[in-house]
Amino acid sequence: MNQSTLSFIQLDRVIGAVIGSAVGDALGAGYEFATPPEPSMVTMKPGTLTGAPAGHWTDDTAMALGILRVLAAGHRLDDPAAVSLVADQFLDWFYSGPSDVGMHTSRVLSATTGPDDMAAAALWEQQRRPDSAGNGSLMRTGPVALTALGDDEAIAEAARAVSALTHAHQDAQDACVLWSIAIDRAIRNGSLEGPRAGLPLLSASQAEKWESWIDDAERRAPHTFRPNGYVVTALQAAWSAIVHSRGATNHFDAGLRLAISIGDDTDTVAAIAGALLGAAYGVTSVPFVWRHGLAGWPDGLRAIDLTTLAVRAARGGDDPDGWPSVASMASTYARFSPRGGTYVFEQDPGVVFGDFGALATTTTDAYLSLCRIGVDDRKVSDHEVVWLVDKPLNADAARVLADTADAIASLRAQGKTVFVHCVRAESRTPTVAMAWLIRHHALTCDDAIDLVLATITTAAPEGSLLDGVRQISSLATS
Repeated sequence: MNQSTLSFIQLDRVIGAVIGSAVGDALGAGYEFATPPEPSMVTMKPGTLTGAPAGHWTDDTAMALGILRVLAAGHRLDDPAAVSLVADQFLDWFYSGPSDVGMHTSRVLSATTGPDDMAAAALWEQQRRPDSAGNGSLMRTGPVALTALGDDEAIAEAARAVSALTHAHQDAQDACVLWSIAIDRAIRNGSLEGPRAGLPLLSASQAEKWESWIDDAERRAPHTFRPNGYVVTALQAAWSAIVHSRGATNHFDAGLRLAISIGDDTDTVAAIAGALLGAAYGVTSVPFVWRHGLAGWPDGLRAIDLTTLAVRAARGGDDPDGWPSVASMASTYARFSPRGGTYVFEQDPGVVFGDFGALATTTTDAYLSLCRIGVDDRKVSDHEVVWLVDKPLNADAARVLADTADAIASLRAQGKTVFVHCVRAESRTPTVAMAWLIRHHALTCDDAIDLVLATITTAAPEGSLLDGVRQISSLATS
């Protein structure tokens, strides 16, 4: 497919695949090789092995970022030179002194003298330990599909090449092919075909084995796939959790909770599951409370950076406005004449609503941008972007509005002042304000709408977003 023409919804799913995996990794890190929690009890906790703060990703995401950063720089994984660049990224990470590295991966990277001989080192390690087939390449395969969306052969070739950098075993390579093809289908079509979609890309004998393993995953309860360090069992655990949580109001949330409740290598199983669930349902399905505070190697990267990398990787670069790499969106937005207006409500003056023009002049502790922003438009580390458009193109406007309203309330509960803005404070900002007043200040829908329209003078909400506001009262409050 022409990746420069990805729709708003498809880009939602592209970002979801990347952030969904990172969230699964960070969420699972708090339970790794510990007593399995009940699904309802899963929450962000410090890493059991890494000791890193809650919300920090582990080696799963760090290595995935090695792939993603190469793609975001404009390279394609069907180029051997690009695969070598990925290997170089892996070495940069390894020599940064990470606190948690898989044994097989550590042996391969320790034996590697440079990026061009990493695959040879992996093959040598495989020959020394022919039965070694860990989950270390499957855990990071989420971004691979972005190199060639819609081209199964190219995706499969890339998945094998990137897996072979550290994991040469046939089962490891095949698992990466199956999951990468599943992610491609989810991003392009919004479907959860799962690993069956990639079976035609395997040899006949391998496809027969994998079909049986997939049948087992769909038939057996998720908790039976423990331990799950073996790549086949890891894929089965992730797919079983996804299959057995179908029908949940938020499948992303329910699927990750179930994946982590399996126990054992929880960060990896949840990272694998999160990549596919995020690809199917988009970043808009990822609760703010989970994606807020994401961080990890390379030091300083946060969710807003993952968004930039994911979009550039999938599109092969920036959009016609230069986003997401552009320094500022000010010149692009000038045609909309944002006036720099700000608005507060007596219910809580610690929340400021406004337009893009006010972003540069408003000082708060946290920022929620409801539109595209440039690199230099970011104000502080606590700056998040909400994937929302003022057209009837959102995957679930009511859920996004509700989650953003809850994000404001969560930040305020931490004692932080908050600035919320879109381009002109015309549609997205007013409807988020309405949702916030309904969910957290006990206003009726009609009263919230009337108050916002009377306060935000630029307000002219788009119809589908206003419909989303009217559905808010039927959603549970977090």
